[in-house]
Amino acid sequence: MKKLILGPLLTISLTASASGNRVGNGGDVVTCPAQTELLDFYESDLKLQNFDGKNSYREIAGDVLKNLARLSPVQARNYQRRLSQFIDESDFKADVTLTNIRDSKHLFKPKDETCKVRQIAIRRQDASSVSKRFLVDQDLWNKLSERSKAGLILHEIVYEHFYKLGEDNSIKARSLNAYLFSEQAQNAKPADYWKIIREMKIPLYQ
Repeated sequence: MKKLILGPLLTISLTASASGNRVGNGGDVVTCPAQTELLDFYESDLKLQNFDGKNSYREIAGDVLKNLARLSPVQARNYQRRLSQFIDESDFKADVTLTNIRDSKHLFKPKDETCKVRQIAIRRQDASSVSKRFLVDQDLWNKLSERSKAGLILHEIVYEHFYKLGEDNSIKARSLNAYLFSEQAQNAKPADYWKIIREMKIPLYQ
């Protein structure tokens, strides 16, 4: 049996430019007057879990990774390590508009003109002791449900991993992220999960 090939989740990012800083991939949300939702969830046709009784994004993310551990244990352990680091590595800024990182390549534009796709998070390529790895729009973050907050964090972790495996946009990362939060994933068997990985042509191995 082949082992799951992940390697250490090093932070390797897409290159762009913003205010003189090199920046990497980020995350997007769809903002509407009544709701702000993670792009991964907004564009997915899957039925997402409600996570009843879970009051924080940390609990929800923990539940998602607990289920992933049932399907792909090594992958889940790597993601759990990155989850514990995300908040410490994040700089939350209010009253800012983040540069749009054109890596989402989403295939739609909301019909409602009051709804917009907006950048909520950017990964700095050159983080240091005086600049944290992630820059997050605090105002948009505050508008997210706890589920979407958990989704944003796992989006960054999955995308970081997939970029190491050769992906140069977030399409597959968003798709897998939405799946991990879905009722389908909760009820899946390991064979179901690995079938999806093969269909997505992600080079992971059992």
